[in-house]
Amino acid sequence: MSASGVVIRAGEPNTIRTRGITLLRSGHKEIRRLKRANHTPSIHGNKVWNSSFLIMDHLTRRKVTPDQHLLDIGCGWGPLSVFSAKRFGCSVTAVDADEDVFPYLDLHAQINKVAIQQKVMRFEKISQKMLADIHIMAGADICFWDELTPVLYNLIRRALRAGVKEIIIADPGRSPFYALAERCEKAGMDSRVVERRTKTPKALCADLLIINN
Repeated sequence: MSASGVVIRAGEPNTIRTRGITLLRSGHKEIRRLKRANHTPSIHGNKVWNSSFLIMDHLTRRKVTPDQHLLDIGCGWGPLSVFSAKRFGCSVTAVDADEDVFPYLDLHAQINKVAIQQKVMRFEKISQKMLADIHIMAGADICFWDELTPVLYNLIRRALRAGVKEIIIADPGRSPFYALAERCEKAGMDSRVVERRTKTPKALCADLLIINN
């Protein structure tokens, strides 16, 4: 597979081929090249995080349509963004507070031949106006600090007020994530936590907080 001079061959070391997309591990030569160029993410955007794969499976069962717009919050290297654009042909906007993740997202988008809209933005700055044309808001491995629980809770409230139809947050089981799920339930949101498992690209397990509007 070739894009902008980057050639990824089938079975190449440090690659992941799953769910119709190609992803690069941190040891891949193209990832190392970006690191040498001083693109060093500072907010844990240093690899492909596993919970993304469980959201991909959920979205596949949900049958996302091309006319929908997905917002990938805390996008990191962009596996969820790339998958959604490739699999469903829908519009995707990727948001992250760390501008240094976007060269890695660009690389994955090029390899998979998809276009992703990008915004450097903290969760607190995602406004209700910006959310007005979003159908699905999703984020994987983004609730890892206690101080993120109220920030994400307030973002979810803004998203619901803006008319976002579904919100999916995936996590392997950190306490701030469960605190977020509890706050959503106590607020009377149509929310649930479900456990999801997969065997590809390896044996993985995560909980999904799913909120419907």
